[in-house]
Amino acid sequence: MKLRQRIFIVACILSLGAVTGVEKSDAQIWARYNVQIANIFFNPVTAGVLLPVTDFRDFVGNPDPDDGVDNNISTGFTFDYNGSLYSTVNVCVNGWMSIGPQNVPVITNDNTYLFKPNPPMNAVAPFWGDHYYRTLEAGYHPSRIQYQITAVTDTNPNTCIPFPTIKTFTLEWKDLNINDKTNPNSIATFQVKIVQNPKANDCAVPDQRATIEFHYGNISSTGTVTTQGATVGIKDSGSFSISFLNGLFPSSVAGGDSSRLSTTARTSSWPPSGLPSRVIQFVPKGSYILNQWGDGDVTLDQLYNPDPNVRANQNLFVTLADADSILTSRTRAGSGNSTYFGTLDSVEGGPAFHGDANHNGRYQNPNFPLVNLYRATSYDAAYILLYLAAKLPVLPWPDPLPVPPYKEASGTGTNISGVALDVSNGHLIGKTYTVPVVLRGNVNGALSVEAVVKTSDATALQFIGTHAAKGANTLLHSNGGNGAVVLATSGIYHDGDVLGYLEFNVADRHDANVSLDMVSINDQSFAGPSVNVPLSTLDVAASANGFAVEQNVPNPFNMTEAQSTSIKFTMGVSENVSVRVFDMLGHEIRTLVQGEVMTTGAHSIKWDGRSTNGAQVANGMYYYQITSPSFTQTVKMEVIR
Repeated sequence: MKLRQRIFIVACILSLGAVTGVEKSDAQIWARYNVQIANIFFNPVTAGVLLPVTDFRDFVGNPDPDDGVDNNISTGFTFDYNGSLYSTVNVCVNGWMSIGPQNVPVITNDNTYLFKPNPPMNAVAPFWGDHYYRTLEAGYHPSRIQYQITAVTDTNPNTCIPFPTIKTFTLEWKDLNINDKTNPNSIATFQVKIVQNPKANDCAVPDQRATIEFHYGNISSTGTVTTQGATVGIKDSGSFSISFLNGLFPSSVAGGDSSRLSTTARTSSWPPSGLPSRVIQFVPKGSYILNQWGDGDVTLDQLYNPDPNVRANQNLFVTLADADSILTSRTRAGSGNSTYFGTLDSVEGGPAFHGDANHNGRYQNPNFPLVNLYRATSYDAAYILLYLAAKLPVLPWPDPLPVPPYKEASGTGTNISGVALDVSNGHLIGKTYTVPVVLRGNVNGALSVEAVVKTSDATALQFIGTHAAKGANTLLHSNGGNGAVVLATSGIYHDGDVLGYLEFNVADRHDANVSLDMVSINDQSFAGPSVNVPLSTLDVAASANGFAVEQNVPNPFNMTEAQSTSIKFTMGVSENVSVRVFDMLGHEIRTLVQGEVMTTGAHSIKWDGRSTNGAQVANGMYYYQITSPSFTQTVKMEVIR
């Protein structure tokens, strides 16, 4: 790791410690590795270096074949583990090793230490139990603990050293007497491999993070072998060792804070990987870059985009998709405390960590003290939109944090008293009732709104969704199932401006109350409005005027599978009609129809997925809007390529 990177990391750590009182030297380990299962045949060590039983010693230096440790064994290359560089390991009889220098042996057969803030630090445990290194005792099969360093030619064309190789360090416990020292037949063979990164010798972006693999060989074919109760996984290197990855639970099935932080299950059978010739791999996430808290990269383009130019430039890796991902997440958790909305992965280095642009989303779960978790809200999405509009030069805003509201010299500033439902301008078309949501106050800068829509009579009014105000640079998401509505925008707004529209299905013409609960504006709680909707007295002619807009077909519109998507609508009267396509910020992409007279009845317009200049649009969400003198409706659609 480069010196400037280390200095940056240390500075970040010191600032985190000053805020929370937590002393930690590295990110939680689950922010750096994925756990996965791979199919690889077991290859025993055939020409290894034997670690004799006399090298395994206790605290005072006496040989200890029961719990002893052999210290400071060279791996043959330097590699990154959890953010620091190492080239040595320490091996314990009890089926674990630790990475890095260790002057005083850490002696323990207590495998709960994998899950606790105790030494050994940087613990790597393929099968941690209470084992014994047998030699020539009568009735027992002799054990061997040995290692081997192998190398293959480096085929990376970007290497700049002569005769480059990629190395693998393999440590093998062979025929180890496992878990039951009184049972001569309770023996097993297993390995740890540290596999050098294929880009370790890359001239432009050397990546020294290694993959760690657990391989499992044979167990005794006679008698009962005690395979139950061992721990499998890796542990962090912080001074508190506050995080671990349980190798029995791949990342694909262990999502969520509670699963990642509290899964302390142990082995029940052999091999722990599930089936013979399967290995457990701890694979570094993404690319070799620095994670920065609040940089807006919710979709982790810095990690997963293969283009180094994208990874290096914030204006390329922060896009509308990042803000959109936050809003999508905020609608999924349902009603409850709006402060805790959201389903973005909250671990350090994850999407919420990157999305917390104003640095007010760090929190601790009381069940896991000293662990930093993160949440991103719609207000963070609004700051991302502010950055995309070139009103913020960089995310996160430089110290001091949190990010101050942006104010233009000629602006009116920000003074918000809430939002309201403008029933006087609500309208009923067919069975769809639409009511505007208006701002109470003034905004100059980032603006977010989160709320839960509730109705007093679900039979009369059923919340079905939202659409943004015409021409607004606004992202607006909703969930008809749980009533969640979230909005993010940026710019200058005045009292009474329409922020968006709520849509309801009307099944019964009874009056009903509509309210907004759990209202949060710019991360501050506000009282929500409650209004009566006079469905029984709404103009019947307006409700029967015959205007309707359907969802485009196909949707999503996959331009590699279909040449166009059809936009169908019905006119209640003959009028001039315009049909336009907008992006998520309200920029007009294409005018499909401009002021043409369309007769009463059904109509269909096709869009080929191209902008005004004929170029194919990018993947993402778009809106199409049907406008006439007596009718306007906006519908969301998705484009993929």
